[in-house]
Amino acid sequence: MKALICIFFLSLGYSGFAQKRQHIQYSGSSNFPGASDAVLVDDVPLVHTTQFLPLDKSGSIVGSGDINAQTNQVFLNITSALKQAGSKPDQIVKLNIYIRNSSQISAVREQIYKRFKSGKCPALSFVAGDLSNTDALISMDAIAVSAKINSKGVNYLTPGNLSSVPGVARAAILPAGPVVYVSGQAVKGELAEATRGTLEQLQATLVSLGLEKKDIVQIKSFMRPMSDLKVVEEEFANFFKGSTIPPMVNVEWTSKDPLIEIELIASSPNTASKSNQQLDFITPPGMTASPVYCKVTRINYGQKVYISGLYGQISGNADSELASIFNLMGSILKNTGSDFRHLVKATYYVSNDAHSAKLNEIRPKYYDPLRPPAASKAMVKDVGKPEAGISIDMIGVVIR
Repeated sequence: MKALICIFFLSLGYSGFAQKRQHIQYSGSSNFPGASDAVLVDDVPLVHTTQFLPLDKSGSIVGSGDINAQTNQVFLNITSALKQAGSKPDQIVKLNIYIRNSSQISAVREQIYKRFKSGKCPALSFVAGDLSNTDALISMDAIAVSAKINSKGVNYLTPGNLSSVPGVARAAILPAGPVVYVSGQAVKGELAEATRGTLEQLQATLVSLGLEKKDIVQIKSFMRPMSDLKVVEEEFANFFKGSTIPPMVNVEWTSKDPLIEIELIASSPNTASKSNQQLDFITPPGMTASPVYCKVTRINYGQKVYISGLYGQISGNADSELASIFNLMGSILKNTGSDFRHLVKATYYVSNDAHSAKLNEIRPKYYDPLRPPAASKAMVKDVGKPEAGISIDMIGVVIR
């Protein structure tokens, strides 16, 4: 009887531990004390937010000209969205930060570090350029662990205390399980025509994967000019007519042809028991495989690794800058139990043609041509660090 009682209490203790288990692990940064080079997260539900601006409920800008006030308002908006999603700020694993002027990044970093315990900071990435609101100095989107479990698919959320456009989700919960990352796709033409054509092309990709619009978790558009965002939003409204528009992120790039490129993340529930591989690297019908990026990657199981935006050693030489980035990436991947063959999604922000060309040259030296990560490459005004020509934002998985 005593043995049974002991086992009973031990089981209670184990159950309590399991409930309190931390799903997030942090890999510390040597460049920024208390920051993270990477964040590892278990295969659990993850909320992906829209791109939040420093707006109040009425849609008015807060803290005009004040980067600290605007950063605070963005965090208030993110916190409201996370609350409805069964999450909170200390569950954030990744923050994507878009800022008008890179000279203010140090002030933003300081604000972020104040909000998180030392050594438990989310992975961060920065890019600078024009924002959709001319009075906004900053915007962000977040990825965080959600306590809500929904076996019925993606859950779209629109908190009532946030400014929003009718029919547009402010956050979406990606269920645990398989997830696909679709590389940026682009159809040429005027902005409206290009947006419409690209969305139709992305839909064809989803259909080839056995997925639907309702499986989309987040859509990111690289476009120009940002002042024409309403044109893009109208095309999205028409495309998703009768259904909820997933959380949207918009980044201004400097490309003149094409004018827009769109990538997406989607839940892939129908593949849960169909693949024994941790990752699948997919070339949809009608597309041609590339040795430096994959059209679609799918995570079937395992921990995700979100790596903070990577910069190289600034020497004025694109070769050495890129080599130092990939060497650093290799070290981070090793420290987190991953490697170059287990990269899933890359976003390359480049500010000049030289770095763009060198990126194309260096990737084959590090990637397995049969399994390169899905990717988008965006030419932008400023990658977020003085004199830098490139920043790399990467997602991988822990090898299993």
